[in-house]
Parts: sequence; structure tokens; C-alpha cells
Amino acid sequence: MDQNYNVILVGIDTLRADHLGIYGYERNTSPAIDALARESVIFQNCFSQASTTAPSFMSIMTSRYPTYHGVTSVIGGVGRNGRVYAMDEKVPTLAQILKQNGYSTGAFTDGGNLYDKLGFGKGFDFYSMNLRAEGKKVGLIQENDIFYWLQEHREKKFFLFLHTFAPHEPWLMPRPYLDLFDKEYKGKIAVTPELVKNLRLRGLFPREYLLQKADSLGREDIDYLKAIYDGSIVYVDNFMKNLLLCIKNLRIDERTIIIFTADHGEEFFDHGMLSHRQLYNELLHVPLILKTPTLPEPAVINRLVRSIDIFPTIFNLLQIKIDIPIHGVSLLKTLEKDLELSTVAESEGQGYSIQNKQYKYIYPRYKSYKVRVDELYDIKIDPGEKNNIALDNLDLVEKMLSNYNDELHHRVNLKHPMQKVIYLDQFTLSQTYRPKNLKHG
Repeated sequence: MDQNYNVILVGIDTLRADHLGIYGYERNTSPAIDALARESVIFQNCFSQASTTAPSFMSIMTSRYPTYHGVTSVIGGVGRNGRVYAMDEKVPTLAQILKQNGYSTGAFTDGGNLYDKLGFGKGFDFYSMNLRAEGKKVGLIQENDIFYWLQEHREKKFFLFLHTFAPHEPWLMPRPYLDLFDKEYKGKIAVTPELVKNLRLRGLFPREYLLQKADSLGREDIDYLKAIYDGSIVYVDNFMKNLLLCIKNLRIDERTIIIFTADHGEEFFDHGMLSHRQLYNELLHVPLILKTPTLPEPAVINRLVRSIDIFPTIFNLLQIKIDIPIHGVSLLKTLEKDLELSTVAESEGQGYSIQNKQYKYIYPRYKSYKVRVDELYDIKIDPGEKNNIALDNLDLVEKMLSNYNDELHHRVNLKHPMQKVIYLDQFTLSQTYRPKNLKHG
């Protein structure tokens, strides 16, 4: 097989799968993504390895659960001193291995929890973190720069990673997107630039402000939050339409593998919170769409798969042999049979969960209970995770705990990482790297 396939990995921050049309959503949020999916392999049941950004994306980049790549927490917010663990420098990354195999490697991210010094820049020839110091709004995609990079590298084989915070609160998209699905809302939590500015001066994020008002939020307020979130997804969808057109116009579409996914979803009080600080499936269920010239027939796969499986799938498609211990498996195997996979999610302070195709167990470290309350759900009959059956099924709880240990610690021969603590302040978060030959416009 010709190994000169390009790879474009699109990772959208905070995009829950069930808000895309191809996953059954009623709003027309994603026509371009849906069109891509209909020409691709769609994985209906993909689950991420954390409900926060840094641990989840690092699991994608290393095919390891957070415990074994070392990035187990997220940074503090802009304007705060944030402590965070950096990746063990000995852990190989997707970009590093592809670069060793002759690929040009580039990334356009929105920085923050994908800060290069956490290890995300490892293996990239070019790593952009989107200049916040220039006054750009968080989440506005660097379209012109991305398309120029593609044009510049169209004659080479390349790996390009794209990331945006667009669907992440505070959802400050340009006004047409902000108003798409709820133009009439005039309520007490209308998200405006002025509100966000005032909250930041008080040291608050919008979600913290809204959670303070959680007890007084009505259905129309929550529907409004969903509406502006959905508007931000339309913004991402328009970018995907332009990206796919760019790839076609550059005549590289027939030799480019495209993977579209997310790090985690967003909760709109599904389980009592706003944001993504828990381990329920509105947060862990993520989209995964694979478009590749090597698999010309579209398919829909309902078997359970994981974000850690993206890494070995890419190397399988490129026929690049890797001889390193990883947690993931190639998704090409799932096209033929059910691998009976289980998936773990974890991050510092939140506890952990393990899920198979019928049951989901959550260890509740992230809740302030005086008495430990384990959670067990039969997700086949209770996909919304509303009926905790743990107390009536203690033997099954013990079995899930045993499966957790097997999946995380015993199934592959991995060593615990050497974690390095680094501290980030507002200035370092604002830095970016741009090569001199990268033009604009």
C-alpha cells in the first residue's frame, strides 16, 4: 500500500456526540459533518478517557490512559497560577512517531490545556497555540493560517492536528452563531461579552457564575444555554465545510485520512451540573468519524470503542509498525467483530469509571460525600444513568472493580510515568509559536 497518505486529526473541545445530526440530534447543527460521516466509518459508541481536556487529548496522542501518560489534571484558568502535570518525556506520541517516519507535522490549537510544554508540542515541526495576546476571542478558528499550511505542505506527506475551544463556555461566537437557535431570550443569564468581562474582573468563569444561580435556573434558561452551545457547533461545522473544500481544491482529498472526534462533551444539568466535571456519558460519549481512502465503503459501527484506539488505527492504516506498549487497539479489527472492549475514564480529583457494553461503574472520588456512594448503571436499559443499582448488585460492583484493575494496570506491560509539575501564569498561556514563513490571509 502507498504509505504517502496524509493524516488530519480534528479534535473539537467539549463536543458531545448527541448534539450532532449524524448521532440523532433534532437541530440542524452539523450538515457538513453529517455529510462527511455518510462517506465515512461512523463509530456510534466511542468513549473518551477523561471528561477534561488535557488528560483526554493526551490519551488520544499516546494511546494510554491518563495514569500512564502522566497528564492527570488540567491547568488553572487564565489569570491564575495553574499547577499541572506534564507528560513523561519518555512516552512516545503520535506526532513524534509520524515525524520519525518522514511526515511533516503541524498543529493549530487554542492553547490553554493543550499547552505545548505539557507535552503536546512533542513531535510537531510547527505548533500554534492561537495568540490570545492579540485580542482574539477564545475559540475562533485560525482558518487562514490552517489553509495556508495545507497549501504549503500539499506536495509532502503530513500529519495535521486541529483543535478549537469553540463549543466550550463562554460560547462567545460571532453574533450570527450566538443567536441562531434562540434570538428572543432576554433572561437573567444572557451570555454577552460584557458579562464575561465583568466576571473575569471578579475572578469568575461563566460556568461558576451560572452554577451559583443553578437553583434558580428554569427550563428556558437551560434551553438558552443549549441554544448558544448549538450555535457554536454550527460555527465548527462551517469550518469543517471550508476545510473539506480546501482539501478538495488542493487535490489531496484522495490521499488524506480524516479523523473527526472530541475530547469530551458538556453537561447541561443532566446530572446536576453545568460544565464537564463528572464521569457520566453526556461527557464521555464523543463523536468519532473516520474517512479514509483505504476503506472506501461507508459503515456504521455500534460496538464500544475508545479514544485511545485512534492512535493504533492511524498506524494500521499507514502500515507503520509500532513496537511500544499501548492500551488501545486498531479500530479496523472492530469492522469485522466485537472485541468486547472495556473503557476507563479518569482524572485527578474526579475519580474514575469503567464501562463495558452493558454496565457502567463510577467510583465517586469527585463528590463530597461523607459516606462513599458507588454508582453502577445498566446502560442497556438505563442509558441516561439515572437508576443507581450498586447496592443491589455488590458482586457486580466487585467484578467491575476487578475489570478496572485489569484494564488499567494488568492488560499491557506499562510502567508508571515520571510526572513533572509545572506552573503556568497568564503570560505563558498567551505565548505561541509561529514560523516566519507562515503568512496570513
